[in-house]
Amino acid sequence: MCLVLVACGQDSSTNLPDARVDDDAMIDAPGACGIRTGQRGKTNRAMKIAGLDRTYIVYLPPNVDPNQPIPLVFVHHGFTMSGDAMFEVTGYPALADTEQIAVVFPDGQGGPNTLDPPWNVGTGVCPASGGGTPPNAAGDDFAMLDAIKADVALDQCLDLEHVYVTGFSMGGYFSHHTGCMREDIRAVAPHSGGTHAFDSCTTGNKPVIIFHGTSDSIVPNGCDDPSVTPPQGVTPSATQWAQKNGCAGTVTRRTVKNGSCVYYDDCPADGQVALCTFTSMRHCWAGGKGSSIYACADFEDATALEWAFFKQHAW
Repeated sequence: MCLVLVACGQDSSTNLPDARVDDDAMIDAPGACGIRTGQRGKTNRAMKIAGLDRTYIVYLPPNVDPNQPIPLVFVHHGFTMSGDAMFEVTGYPALADTEQIAVVFPDGQGGPNTLDPPWNVGTGVCPASGGGTPPNAAGDDFAMLDAIKADVALDQCLDLEHVYVTGFSMGGYFSHHTGCMREDIRAVAPHSGGTHAFDSCTTGNKPVIIFHGTSDSIVPNGCDDPSVTPPQGVTPSATQWAQKNGCAGTVTRRTVKNGSCVYYDDCPADGQVALCTFTSMRHCWAGGKGSSIYACADFEDATALEWAFFKQHAW
């Protein structure tokens, strides 16, 4: 039987050797970056973080100088999915080569392709279709972000002013939560997720671009989109972000392939809010690559849209 927040099925992960993080190197060279060689391209890694064994994929462009600081993007998967699934579906590795960015695809707290709740997404989040409560993992995923960032920095100097978080489904919920709670994350791009009330947010203005399909049967479009009826008691995330950042209530609409993006008017320079919706798109990544059930190729590429948004509104 399918559970909420993702369609049934698992991805076919590439079986690369695990790279166990060298904790001694992290201790012996605090603040050093670009000092470790031999882990370019795609590497599978593992590390104990806040008492949990965590696994993750790192992609580093092969031809970038390790001492050149480059941006970093975290890409979080949905319930029962994996980092490897997002590696394929989003097409981020090709973008990383072109744009010279580092990309991390973490696995959830229970590991890849499990029924364990993947991320700590906060409490009181927008319910899934049918009123199901999205599962909230108990571990410390913010500690995970910090530890992985420190690990990647040993291979590649990072531009810490330009660290971004995106994610799909439960990963979208986590992206919203990260934007709400982490000042050091420059901008977020939740896809097909939802969020909680922003009363507890600790961040200032935060640029955000949100994606959702209008025929999503797993997470209601109303979790994000104020133009449709939201679940009872829920304020759509786009409305919350616009209010939090101090944008106007009006929007400017731009047509994209099989959908449209609305950009809230009069947002502060450090707080642009955008919402892209895709007509009749189900619970999947817009413009997704490969054969995964989570890839919807016939729509504007969400990966390209969010990176263009980051460069224009969060640089």
